[in-house]
Amino acid sequence: MKLTKLQAKEATRGFTLVELIIYLAIVSVLATSLILWSLTVNDLGARSRLGVELNASGRFALEIITRDIEQAAGVTIPASAVPSPTLVLVNTLGETVTINVSNGQLIRVVALGNPISLTASPVAVTGFNVARETGQWSARNSLAVTLTLQVLPAPPRTFTTLVNLRR
Repeated sequence: MKLTKLQAKEATRGFTLVELIIYLAIVSVLATSLILWSLTVNDLGARSRLGVELNASGRFALEIITRDIEQAAGVTIPASAVPSPTLVLVNTLGETVTINVSNGQLIRVVALGNPISLTASPVAVTGFNVARETGQWSARNSLAVTLTLQVLPAPPRTFTTLVNLRR
């Protein structure tokens, strides 16, 4: 079958400029949405990892502090219901255990040993208070511990526990 000149011309004809512009516009909109979606998913993943790090650091620090208080033979600081940014106690071996904030980290020192950080490095301690519990349950001789941690840009989280002292 022989093609006419008009049919041959139409068969070899490519895309028009308008068709190419429309195609490029559609592809660029799809590519932009895909890129924005992947950046959002990546940002959510990073925030989630920071939240997990913050929670793990807070739980770990409170577990260590709770264990130290429960096993303490005596607590030197705080001596009253006034909150203190430092916890000083004497463990069952007669060693002094000090817990306080230094350079944004919660530090624990036993006797004259090396300081140990109870919080992970991206986590900053923005508040640490210990007070003797007063009120109805004060006869139980307990301490209230409040720890506030933050990983920027997330808002700070506060961890609180009430620990009974040994009798």
